[in-house]
Amino acid sequence: MAVLPDGEYLIKNPETDLYIDLFNGSPEHNTPIVGLPLTKEPNQKWKVSTTNGINEFIIKSSVSGEAFLGLSVIRIFPPRIAAEPIPVRWSIEPVGDGQYRIAFPFADGVVSLPEARPGTQLFNEPFHGSPMQFWQFVQA
Repeated sequence: MAVLPDGEYLIKNPETDLYIDLFNGSPEHNTPIVGLPLTKEPNQKWKVSTTNGINEFIIKSSVSGEAFLGLSVIRIFPPRIAAEPIPVRWSIEPVGDGQYRIAFPFADGVVSLPEARPGTQLFNEPFHGSPMQFWQFVQA
């Protein structure tokens, strides 16, 4: 059984009260994915669907077009999170208290909010248990 039911979600970092947001609602390739306060606009809604029935998921923006949660094409460390035009598999893993980490299964990294400032682009960095790496999936 999947750790999270398929559906449309707002993805919130409970430490900062910031939500994963497709910057300016643009589905263009490599658009930054940032943390912003709640707006409930389509750029903050994500369609989450399992690919293996357990914990691997595709995370697609609800904005029209093909914008999937992925890694930026700009090759710096840690990698930035950005829109990709093709589906990328993510591992969504419970960490307790209704919170999850979103791990990139092909590298040692999880979706992280590097600072509590609205508009900060998300990173994919090694998991170290920081609350800035924990996410809640709230039905949209």
